[in-house]
Amino acid sequence: MSKILSTLVSPTGLLYIFVALTQVAQGVYLASDFEPNPALTLLYTFGFIWIIGWWLMTDSRKREVKWVFDMGLFLYLAWPFVMPYYLIKTRGARGLLVILGFVGAYVGSLILGATLYVLLVPTVA
Repeated sequence: MSKILSTLVSPTGLLYIFVALTQVAQGVYLASDFEPNPALTLLYTFGFIWIIGWWLMTDSRKREVKWVFDMGLFLYLAWPFVMPYYLIKTRGARGLLVILGFVGAYVGSLILGATLYVLLVPTVA
């Protein structure tokens, strides 16, 4: 049980949990045609960058990779390019599997949220 808990509390586990929860919420908002709550948008923006930074810091220390000088701004502006490059550079071809897993969790959670909304909320005729 402690192995599962330590995996969930790790930066990687929390990143996947965060992405799954926020994308399910985004899917619900997308299917409902409501505007997302501004607090959710703020939480998603800052929380995602924070968790990506935490994961990158932890992983780069483990793999002894140097950081750029201003990693915060760099991640904020270029994380979609930095993360795939970093994963392929540090893991080789296995990095593509990590990328595919993340994209699958991202898109799958969005679709799950939209599907749950459509199935569970009655339509008004």
